[in-house]
Amino acid sequence: MLEMDYDVTPLSVRIARVIVSAHLRLWGMEKLVDTGALVVSELLTNVLNHTRPDRDGRRSALITVTRTPDGVALCVHDEDPSLPQRRCAGDEDEDGRGLQLVSVIADQFGASRTPSGGKDVWLTLLSPREPKAMP
Repeated sequence: MLEMDYDVTPLSVRIARVIVSAHLRLWGMEKLVDTGALVVSELLTNVLNHTRPDRDGRRSALITVTRTPDGVALCVHDEDPSLPQRRCAGDEDEDGRGLQLVSVIADQFGASRTPSGGKDVWLTLLSPREPKAMP
């Protein structure tokens, strides 16, 4: 399992992509590297853009990536209780598609408030199965 306590900044979002990609490679999940990097980037960007900073002006998140028998589970926890809202981005909009993208890419996706008053945004990515050879 990979667990990172993060002060979310534009630079730390890029660093998280690299770290998650490296762990997926280490775990032998090369086929999930690009997808894993994309979804962690989208979820952290949502923390950066849509959560309230703490009294020190930081936007903190706890990222957990867990290897499962058939893929990976990823969770981003922050202390803002506002659940993410999917938007209908127009053709000319430069943002607003992140959650739509994540919900399409992920095999499972959800968000829930936590007892601490924050929220978890989580997803699972299943490893693609190799097609069976025809006899």
